[in-house]
Parts: sequence; C-alpha cells; structure tokens
Amino acid sequence: MTSSKNDPTPDPSPGKGGGACRDQIPSPAPPSSFVGKGAGGLGSHPPAGERQAVAAPLVAAPAASIARTPSQPAEVQLRLGQVWRRQGKLRQAQVSYQKAVDADPHLAAAWTELGGVLREQGCLDEAVQVFRRGLALNPNTAELHKALVDALVQSEGLAAAYAYYQLDRVDDKPIALRPDAILGCSAVRNEVARLPYFLSYYRSLGVDCFLIVDNGSTDGTLAYLLAQPDVHVWRSTLSFNQANFGAGWFEILLRHYGVGHWCLIVDADEALVYDGCEQRALPDVCRALDQQGKRVMSGLLLDMYGDRPIQATHTTPGQPFLDVCPYFDRQAYHAQYENWTVYRNQTVYFGGVRQRVFGEAGQYILSKVPLIRYDVDCILMGGQHWTNRPAVEIAADTACLLHFKYFSTFPDYARQEVARQEHYGQAMQYAEYARRLAEDNALTLYDPQHSIRYRDSQQLVELGVIQPLPRSTPTVEFPPIPPVSSDTRRPFWSVMLTAYNRLHTLPRALRSVLDQAPDPAEMQIEVVNDGADADTQARLASLVHDIGGDRVSFYRQPVNVGHPHIFNVCIARARGQWVHILHDDDWVAPGFYAALEAGIGGAPDLGAAFCRHHRVDEAGAVQWTSPLERDTPGRLDDWLARIAVTCRLQFASIVVRRAAYETVGGFCAAAGSAFDWEMWQRLAVHFPVWYEPQPLAFFCQGASSLTHRLVQTGEQIAHARQAIEIAAAYLPADRAANLGQRARQHYATYALQVAETQWQAGDTAAAIANLQEGLKCRPDADLARRLTVLLLYLEREGS
Repeated sequence: MTSSKNDPTPDPSPGKGGGACRDQIPSPAPPSSFVGKGAGGLGSHPPAGERQAVAAPLVAAPAASIARTPSQPAEVQLRLGQVWRRQGKLRQAQVSYQKAVDADPHLAAAWTELGGVLREQGCLDEAVQVFRRGLALNPNTAELHKALVDALVQSEGLAAAYAYYQLDRVDDKPIALRPDAILGCSAVRNEVARLPYFLSYYRSLGVDCFLIVDNGSTDGTLAYLLAQPDVHVWRSTLSFNQANFGAGWFEILLRHYGVGHWCLIVDADEALVYDGCEQRALPDVCRALDQQGKRVMSGLLLDMYGDRPIQATHTTPGQPFLDVCPYFDRQAYHAQYENWTVYRNQTVYFGGVRQRVFGEAGQYILSKVPLIRYDVDCILMGGQHWTNRPAVEIAADTACLLHFKYFSTFPDYARQEVARQEHYGQAMQYAEYARRLAEDNALTLYDPQHSIRYRDSQQLVELGVIQPLPRSTPTVEFPPIPPVSSDTRRPFWSVMLTAYNRLHTLPRALRSVLDQAPDPAEMQIEVVNDGADADTQARLASLVHDIGGDRVSFYRQPVNVGHPHIFNVCIARARGQWVHILHDDDWVAPGFYAALEAGIGGAPDLGAAFCRHHRVDEAGAVQWTSPLERDTPGRLDDWLARIAVTCRLQFASIVVRRAAYETVGGFCAAAGSAFDWEMWQRLAVHFPVWYEPQPLAFFCQGASSLTHRLVQTGEQIAHARQAIEIAAAYLPADRAANLGQRARQHYATYALQVAETQWQAGDTAAAIANLQEGLKCRPDADLARRLTVLLLYLEREGS
C-alpha cells in the first residue's frame, strides 16, 4: 500500500472528561520505535502446489517483531484485569490495566482493555484519551483503531472520527448505493500512472464505485480521481503509519458507507484473481459466498515481474500490468503457519520471490484478505493481511492478488520510502530493497529456474495457489401476485382453465369441472385463452358458451405469453380463496373438489393440497399412477424432503391458497419447463401441505405434448438443473446442499434410464442428448462412470 508524509503524533493531552475514571488515566510515555503487531505495506507470495502444513504458534512465526513479547509484570496485570472484568469488577480491572500500561506502555492490549473498561463505566471522554495515547505508542494496532472509532462515534459522532483521522471529502458527487453494490477501497499516493488500468480492471470485475483516500499525492493523482464518475475521494494529511497503513481511514469510511456491503480493499498495484475471474464477475462470487455463509475471501499476494532488469521494466498509463510483468515464482511461498495471527483463524504464508531475491530479513508476509462483507464488528488490519472473522466465515485461499510493484520507477520509490519510514517496521523491507538494488543496478527478479509465465486463473488453481470458489445459485425475482381487492366478493374456489388452440380436448376438461361445481358464489370458473388468433378465440368463446353458458367466463389474453406467464395471468384473475389451474387436455374425477375441501376447509395455515394422479395418453388410457404419499388423507410430514428431490405431482392434482401465491410470488420463467416443480418446492418451504390419497386427477402426456418433446432433446434434465439451482437460494440453509445433491442424483439417474430406453428404441440422438445433460448433474462417481460409458458407446455407434 502506498504511504504519505509524516504527520505529528495525535495530541495525547487529557480531554474534558473527569470524575472517578480520570485519575486512572496514565500520563503519556516517551515515544518508542516499536511498531505494534499490525503489519502494513508488506507483501509477497508462497509456493504453489507445495503447501506443507506447519503448525506453529504465533510467537514461533518468522516475523518475530509482529509478536512482541510484553514485560512479565505488565502481562500479569493485563491478565488480572481481564479476570476482574469478567467478574464485573470494573474498578479493580481498571486499576490492573493502568498498572499494565505503566509497566509497559507498548502493551497495546492493555490500552485497549483500559479504554474498554472506561467505556463500560460511562467515561467516554477518558476512554477516547486512553485510546489516543495508546495509538501514539502503538500506531499499528488495529484493535486500538477500532476501539477509538467506536468511542469517538459514541461520544461525539462520526464527524469526530473524520476529524481525528484528518479525512476531508474532496468530491461532491452524491453517494447513492444500491443494497448489493460492491465497493472498491484504496489508499493512494502518487499513483497516477497505475490508476487508469487499476480502475478499468476492477470495473470489469463488477465493482460499482470506489472510495479512495489520497494521502498527499503530488503527481496529478487527485485531479485524475476527481474526473472519474464512479470515484469518491477523500484527502488526508495524517501519517500513513499513524492511520495504520490506511486501515484507520477505512474503519470510518466503511462504517459510514459500507455496512452490509461486500468491500474490496486493495492497493493500486494489486489485481484480484480468483477461480474463473476471466468470465465470472464479482457479484456472482459474492452471491456464492453469501450462500456458503462466508463473509471473507482470503488468499495470497503473488509478486509479478518482467524478464528484464527492474529499472528497464517500463509501463505506460492504462497499459495492462501483465503486458509488462507476466512472470511469477513457481514456489509462491517458503513457510506457512496454521491457525496463525492473534485470532487463530488463518493459515499465514511468508517468503516468495522477495525472499529469494532480497533475503529473509524483510519478513515478507504473503497472506491477504482483500474482500469482506463489512459490518461494524469487522476489524480492518493494516495491509489487510488478516481478519478477526472466525475461520468458519473465511473462504480460505480462494483469492490471489497479483502484485505489480517492480516497474522501472521502483528503485527511486524504494529509496524515498527508506527516508520517509512510513511503512511497516520503519520501512525495513524498503531498506532491503534499496540495499540490494544499490549492489546491482541491473537487478532482475526473473530466473528461468524459478519463473513461470502467467496464463490465467485456472493455471493458479492447477498450481495450488488458489482454491476453487463455490458457484452461486441464480438470484431470481419471482413475479409478484397482487392481492384481491378488499371489496371483491370471494368464492371458495377459482378454477382457471388455460386454452390455446386445442378445441377438441377442452370440452372434457370443462365438463369434468362443471359436473361437480357448486353454485357461482362458491366457485369461479374461467377459461383463459393465451393470445390465439382472432378466429380461434371466437371459436373457443363459442365452445365455452355452448358448454357452460353464463356459468363459465371466457378471457382473451391480448398476446401470447406462453408458459409459465399465462398461469400467473390465471392467478391474478382468480378471485377465490383457493386456486385450481387446469390444462385444457387434463381433467378431474368426480369428487375432486369435495375431497380436497374436506381437508383444507378448516385449516387456515395450509398453503396447498393435492391428490394422487393418473398419467394418461391422448386416448385417455392410464399409463402410470403417481406414488402413494400416505395411506389416509392428512398433512404430509416433511413434504419438503420429497418434493425438493423430484416433482411428484402435476397441475391438475394440486390446489393452492391464493394468499400463498401472494406470499411466495408467481411461477418463475427462469426454471424453464420445471417452473411448476420449482413452485411446489417454494410453497413447501413456507406452508404445510394436505394430501388426498385417491387418484382424482388425470394428466395427459401424448406424443404431441411439450413434455414429450423435451424428453427427446434432454431439455427436461437441463430445466430440472435450473430449478435445483434456483431452489438452493431459498431452501433451509442446513438442508439445501443435501437436498440439491439428492435432486441432481435423481435426475442423473433418470437421464440414464431415459437414454437406455431411447437407445433400445433406436433413437440414438435422443439418448445422447439425455446422457449429456445427465452428466451435467454431477452425480456420484459410479453413476457418472455409467453415464460416460454409455455416452461414449452411443457416440461411436452414431458416428
């Protein structure tokens, strides 16, 4: 991360507070050169594909200065204070913490605890002063920065935090963020050469807007940023070190703008790479992380370089960084430590090309946490090398930051940073860079024994540098169903029959309803035509009137909308409390409505009810009867576990409470021909379901039906997969993965069965189509093998 000029240490003088708390605030201690446990401006990468687990405690890590050992008296008092605090004895805890900071002013945890216990006693002004004094001595302690911002906001408001960190808004563009907006955050200084490509790259990934802090640029960076329509700029003259290498600034900005948002925190010389990033945008990645319960994406910093000396590696503004620096070290890291950091939640890596070229003294930490879903509990670390989120919320090693530091400007930059001493450990790494570059002004990082040319993200997956990311299920907006007007008379039933141009089958469907229909006050009956030509509509209207007279209404949909939209039209037109949608070639047996009303009439919590059904051919002959769900009429226990695996019912057999449709929305076109199955799953998530074991509905599947055509092309399997992916977003989180896996397994097996039948019937093309779709379901290994063997055989036979 780039840095700024030095700025005076924040004023540690006492505030206006007083009372019982104030006498325990220690006086300022003399400054120290120690930089606390936070690390900023570090960077580098570990060895791909060669990760050897090394279990090591924090104090055993190579970066010994990160894990400073406090004095024993101070540590004793700190632990004693923590015991008192847990027991609720705040005054005793306060005394112990004061003794700890007196014994060791660089024990940052003691300052954090002392200020915290003052806040608990209501001494906010004193707590603020404690945090300020602690930060004057330990400027890179992230927990102290977080505690100070919390206390300032609580005592004086967010404006006080802006003032302390010397953050001044420079642009005047309105900041209006969508709830799902992804924010890009960076602190910059003199980066005008990198910014054109940096912003272009992250825009292409899907970052919606940028929050950037300029830290004293003199090269035109500020003017360039202000000209960008999606960039909001703040300027700060606070020392980069005192701002915890930029993290302190973003503790405020993200508290103000970023709560609930996915936030990308990167430097201007870093390019985020993840599995499939060439085709897969960040919004999709963030949805997948949300669905997996992850709030953090972590990974490695991979130094990129050219094959020429550093001083001869020239670039121009806007040029892709990889054009100039396409190489990285095959051994991406040299050491790894499990459950490292004070939070014991991450594997941390050290080494990489910088250790190979510049030596071990720089302590090059390679771990980064570039993407987080921010809330006020997140602690932002200097350099974003680790996080306080629990391990279960971290998508570990799924990201990589390609690090483009080694352009021709780097030697001069290294010398400047040695003099400014704004980076970690008094710019200890930059001292190593400058020393080595002074020894060899033609220094190159490229070495044919170590260097490998970057190809794409899949290459990094193959090398083990990054791990595959989960795929998100599509986020779908279900069509809203408006409620019925309060002044409308509501019958119990609305029976809606859809018809397009099949005049020969509609009479049977319509008569099956009329033969058992109660009076109009109890049942609305309407035939809905889906935008047929005028002649067909006229003939249908005449047919409906001849059969039903004034008892049945006829609605002409102005244009053909197709499935499933016509069914949403039916629901919107239905006035009844319960809605039954019937295709024009299906029908119901006598007693259908009476049997279902007996179960649902006195159960206001039910969302749907259905009966067994017969599948019939075009002549009406029964070919198959649906499985028995239970022996007697009643509610179905854990119906979701069955309906989420396969569709077990048909339109003709189910009735749905209209209010349930209003709750879950209408039929979803994104599920393809599986839109009905997806709906039955959605209803089962929200409502109990009633079952009638008598087979009282008839579903027609002839050779001319849409279902038959879909089976011939394999599309019914493809659409089932779409429905599975949609349902994964709303199925219970603790069951979604298992139910989805079982559903994929079912449809892969079904695809195999269909293909074998088609093969035996001589329809090789249809068999191949179903096998190809079945393989995409990703079933278990044995089934995948069987599918593959048959597919290969049929393809050879077909050729």
